[in-house]
Amino acid sequence: MRDMRIAILGAGNAGVCTALELAGRGYNVDLYDENSQVITRASQNNEGKIHLGLVYAKDRSLRTARTMILGAIHFTACLKRWIDINSDHLMISTPFYYGVHKGTMTNAEELARHYDHCKRLFEDACSATGLSYLGGERSLLVEKLSARDMGKLIASDYFLNVFRTSERAVDPRSVADLLRAAVGAHPRIRFIANAQVSSVAWTDTSRLRVSFRLNGDECTETYDQVANTLWHGRLEIDAKLGLAPERGWIYRYKLGSWINTPIGPETVPSLTIVLGPFGDIVNFERRGLYLSWYPVGLIGTSRELKPPAWDVWLSSAHRQAVVQHSYE
Repeated sequence: MRDMRIAILGAGNAGVCTALELAGRGYNVDLYDENSQVITRASQNNEGKIHLGLVYAKDRSLRTARTMILGAIHFTACLKRWIDINSDHLMISTPFYYGVHKGTMTNAEELARHYDHCKRLFEDACSATGLSYLGGERSLLVEKLSARDMGKLIASDYFLNVFRTSERAVDPRSVADLLRAAVGAHPRIRFIANAQVSSVAWTDTSRLRVSFRLNGDECTETYDQVANTLWHGRLEIDAKLGLAPERGWIYRYKLGSWINTPIGPETVPSLTIVLGPFGDIVNFERRGLYLSWYPVGLIGTSRELKPPAWDVWLSSAHRQAVVQHSYE
């Protein structure tokens, strides 16, 4: 079994962690990506929040919250399988506040009920698994601020309430650096950079042929197993192999911004504005701020099997305008 050929399509966080897990079990892996290095774009440029289900209040079944909480308490344990990490490596943000905007899709009372459910789900998950949040916490803090404390953080003209929470983010750039180094150092992982995968097809011998374009040439490689972790084109490639999506989907392409200057923990709060198309501010202190404002940063959405090439179309001037307008 160790001699089988395995391909992983897409070298974002999902593809890289899959490659490291398989390589750690003794398999040789070819890791494909259209970029020149692993973990780029969304995998290293996002708010890094390790979600505890709080933002998913519109899913009253609690399935999303339960899934996010289980992922959150396994996050550190999983990473320790592949990289050597501690709290300094993770660069954890200040705790999040949740600001309830006057244009919210729900109301503060419903949010409070949802947060109570999340607290119970979190404690149940920690108890059942023996794990904890980011290596330490086993209870979820969510408390409504007084009007006085609320006024210190936000402009009351725009907000109904503010909740203080113990939810945090990790700097995805620091995690990306560590995962990138682990891939480069592992002898069982071959990274095939600048490769644009076009299709996967069965061969006559029940193996899988990966077709891709590399340095202007059309190439193929044959494998026993293929893991498709692409973002752009994943569903289209699945469809060519006869694998239809099991439910509806939507692609969203959104730009966020980094302000790379040290920020004191009390100067700007880590703040998620809920519930609707608003945004986030994440304070990583000496690593700066992550900023995302949905109405400005959302470039496009698509329900096609293959979304438009938004990244190719965007000029540097457009990107800079998104940063400036989001900040404003």
